[in-house]
Amino acid sequence: MRIEHLYYLVEIAKTKSITLSAEHLFISQQGLSQAIQKLEADLNVALFRRSRQGVSLTEAGNLAVEKALEVILKYEELLESMEPYSRIDTPTSNDKLIISTTPHMSHYLPPILDSFREKHPEVNLHIEEEKPEDIVTMLNEGLIDLGLVSLPDYYSHPLLKNNQVHFEKFRSNEFSACVAKSSPLAKKIMFKKSEIRKYPIVSYNHKPYIEILTRMFGDLSKLNIIAKTNSREIYFNTIIHSKAIGITTLSDVNLFRENSVVTIPIKESFCLDFGWLISNQQPLSSTTQDLLEIFKTYMTIKLPF
Repeated sequence: MRIEHLYYLVEIAKTKSITLSAEHLFISQQGLSQAIQKLEADLNVALFRRSRQGVSLTEAGNLAVEKALEVILKYEELLESMEPYSRIDTPTSNDKLIISTTPHMSHYLPPILDSFREKHPEVNLHIEEEKPEDIVTMLNEGLIDLGLVSLPDYYSHPLLKNNQVHFEKFRSNEFSACVAKSSPLAKKIMFKKSEIRKYPIVSYNHKPYIEILTRMFGDLSKLNIIAKTNSREIYFNTIIHSKAIGITTLSDVNLFRENSVVTIPIKESFCLDFGWLISNQQPLSSTTQDLLEIFKTYMTIKLPF
């Protein structure tokens, strides 16, 4: 039994959804399902009832969650009690890797992290989702090893200008209008921003995305935003079934393999740059370099832009 499987159990009990839990935990749905199956096999009980509406705890599952929370509490107390004895003066050990990611980029991580964990099962991987400016600051202070980010092409930061933190751009995608194939709008060749204001819009609900929309359209109160969500399923379902427009990138559509929508260019749009942030003050460890290679391979081969 692995301690992270207990964290998975508690998260699924909270969300009652494998899909949402996988997003929150930065793991693929398949990987999460397999972990829970392994936990059920270790305990020799069924922890969840599965249905089209989601998952619910069995009687044994309720007790397991209660006990898992106790174990997690003791585990975290143990880690905290050991902090004064940790060797904070030595370089970061290769068996621990701390990365931060921007909210949009986190959608791409599950298969990348699955591949990394398969190659480096001994590495204790910590992932934090942060705003771009916080990632830059944390790198400069040596609190994280790497930032995997998607940044708007107009993004700037004093630490980047002063060459203390470096952004390596890997790919770039323009923001486009995403509409249902069945919508009359699917026949359009290009949108003007003024045209988009006339139609219902669905928006992601995290701050960096909202800032991009504001930069593109100005006062968002003048847009007909009918839904704000961080669930990709709700986002695309709103486009398909409510005939709303989504403002997103082609890579986003390719990632979710959604064949019921099309992307249409927006005149004078912005680009989203994909890449990574590293500190110029410390060299990359071999495990960090391995993670970057897996990231580049996935983004190039598995997810062509």
